[in-house]
Amino acid sequence: MTGTTFAERLNLAIGENVHAFARKANLSDSTLRQYLKGSMPGLDKLIAISEASGVTLDWLAADRGPMRLSPESHVADIAVHHADGTTTLYEMKNGEAGKKAELTLVPRFDISASAGGGQIAYQEQAVELIAFQSAWLRSIGVSPDFARIITARGDSMEPTIRDGDQILIDTSVEEVRDNGIYCVVYGNMLLVKRVHPRMNGSLQLISDNDVYPPEEVSAGDVASLSIAGRVRWFGRNL
Repeated sequence: MTGTTFAERLNLAIGENVHAFARKANLSDSTLRQYLKGSMPGLDKLIAISEASGVTLDWLAADRGPMRLSPESHVADIAVHHADGTTTLYEMKNGEAGKKAELTLVPRFDISASAGGGQIAYQEQAVELIAFQSAWLRSIGVSPDFARIITARGDSMEPTIRDGDQILIDTSVEEVRDNGIYCVVYGNMLLVKRVHPRMNGSLQLISDNDVYPPEEVSAGDVASLSIAGRVRWFGRNL
């Protein structure tokens, strides 16, 4: 089966009622139901589901390879991307996965910010999953369950964020808390901007590139703007 969503693969892997499988995987019913609605679990929960259902971790997490392998087969090789730019490969086998590091598999979506394209359709199939150390995500203020990666387009946020950078977003942030960088949905555009609330109830959308003047969102139009998340990290190719 190809082109499936995580929720579809999970439903196929469960093969029984939710309560019974939740007990087998040592998960709460509510947590498992969230996953069946499209929420992406962390690596430790993916491993628990994989072992309880007998499906491979690679198939379950990323729709790669066969659904099931023999017990002695490798499940997956996980590439862990560290904050200093280095990468560590962990060889994952049945019964051994997850013992070397607490990891979160962050979904990357084929969506661009700052160049339009509409809202972030997080229920779409992720194009890949990138592993980050869960402790590191928390250290930069990101709740691992709400981490998402998309691509920045355009030069409006240079020199801070450049065209083609991969940006890590904390989607649990739905309101402006300070003068940080946010993903903003406004006028059918997905933008990466600094957001500055003003005393009169309006907002300013501010670019780091001085070529682009601040954009004023009147108090009457603020309701049509939504915060899709806060940008917490970016990565780029040299």
